[in-house]
Amino acid sequence: MKTLVSLLSAAAVLLLLPGCAATHAPDAAPQVRHDLTRSVTKIELVYNDEDRLTVMDGGGSAIVGWAGVFGPVGTLVALGVEVGTRVTREDRIERRSGEFTTAVKKSGAASLNRHFAELLAARLRAGGREVRITPVPRVDRLLDVLQVPDFQPTPGYSTLVVRVTTTYGAPDITSSYKPFVAIEQSLKNEQQAVLFQTTHTSDLEEPAFLAYDGLLQDTAKAQDGLRRGLSQILQPAYAGMFGQDASSQLAARTEAR
Repeated sequence: MKTLVSLLSAAAVLLLLPGCAATHAPDAAPQVRHDLTRSVTKIELVYNDEDRLTVMDGGGSAIVGWAGVFGPVGTLVALGVEVGTRVTREDRIERRSGEFTTAVKKSGAASLNRHFAELLAARLRAGGREVRITPVPRVDRLLDVLQVPDFQPTPGYSTLVVRVTTTYGAPDITSSYKPFVAIEQSLKNEQQAVLFQTTHTSDLEEPAFLAYDGLLQDTAKAQDGLRRGLSQILQPAYAGMFGQDASSQLAARTEAR
C-alpha cells in the first residue's frame, strides 16, 4: 500500500487539480502498432482481482491564500495547517484508504476491477476475438512493464495484462473528494514479448464529497462514481490499444476466413 500511495501522491493528485480535463490519454499510437495488435485474435485478459480503493488529498489547505486577510495570527495558523497536513499526508492516505476499502467490502459491493475486466472482455469479443478472463492477486510495474508474479500464460493465447486504479482525491484537505480511475494495459504475444502498452486516466466532477466522512458513510454512491469512471474509460482504453476501427477490420478478416 505504501508503494501505491507514493506513486499516486506524485501523479494522481496532480490530475485532480481544478481545470483538469475529464479524460486523459496518451498521444495516438503509431498505425503500425495498431496493425500489430489487431492481428491478435486469442487473448487471455489478466487483471488485479483485489480492488485497491485509495483516498488521498494533496495536503495543505485552500485557505492559505487568504491567510493575510486574518492578520498575523491568522497567517501563522494557516501556515501551520499547511505544513502540518503535508507532513502527515502519506499516513493519512494509507489510513483512510484502508478504512474506505474495508467499508466498501463490508457493504458487499461487487468488485470494480472485475466489472472493468468484464466490460473490456465484452468489447474484445465484439471485435471477433476469443477471450478468457484470469484474475490474479496483484499486477506490478517492473522496469516500466506490467508484470504478474507467478503467472503462467495459457498456451495459444496472447496476454493482455490490465491494472486498475480507483481513487477519490482532492487537491487539498479543504476541497471536495472526486472520483479518479487509471487503466494500465500491456499486450504480450504468446512468448510474452510486449507488443504494446497504454495508460489512460479519467476523472469526474461527480459525485463530490465535501469531507472524508461523507465519502466513508455513503460507499454505494462512491462506488457508483468509480464505476461510471471505468465505463467512461472503456472505449478510450480499447481504442488506445487496438485503434478506433479495430473491431470492424477484425470482423471482416474473421468473415473472410
